[in-house]
Amino acid sequence: TSYGSGLRKFHIFCDIFSIAEVDCLPAAFPLIHSFALWAATDLDPHDAVFADGTVFETVSIPTVHKYLAAIRAWHLAQGWPLPLSDGDRECLEFSLRGMACMQGASRKCPPRPPITLAMLRHLKSELFLSNSFDACIWAMVMAAFFGLMWFGEVSV
Repeated sequence: TSYGSGLRKFHIFCDIFSIAEVDCLPAAFPLIHSFALWAATDLDPHDAVFADGTVFETVSIPTVHKYLAAIRAWHLAQGWPLPLSDGDRECLEFSLRGMACMQGASRKCPPRPPITLAMLRHLKSELFLSNSFDACIWAMVMAAFFGLMWFGEVSV
């Protein structure tokens, strides 16, 4: 996620809840707090709020932190005072930790099945090891499998 997507989500929030432009930015703590909890909440896509076709995608708590950094950066770029004091930040962190606990395992990806030797045999039968690209893929797969690595560790 980029700062642009954080600001866009913040403006969508302000539009949905009819927050006046002068109240959106510079933003006060209660507005930012409400935005952070709203962004991480599992909303009903059939809610009347989304009848106009507004797309809403619930985001994770770490993404909410990035959104908050975007709002802070926007305040700095505009020469406005920082939107959150240390006490505000502590309150916000407390709320987001609580939200993460409430969401629990519902936000985690289901476990992926393990790679088996049968899968490796099938993959090898589909590769042409005389082709340098296929040979490279096979070498990466073997390094990841026997080195007990995530595939991303050998493919970066």
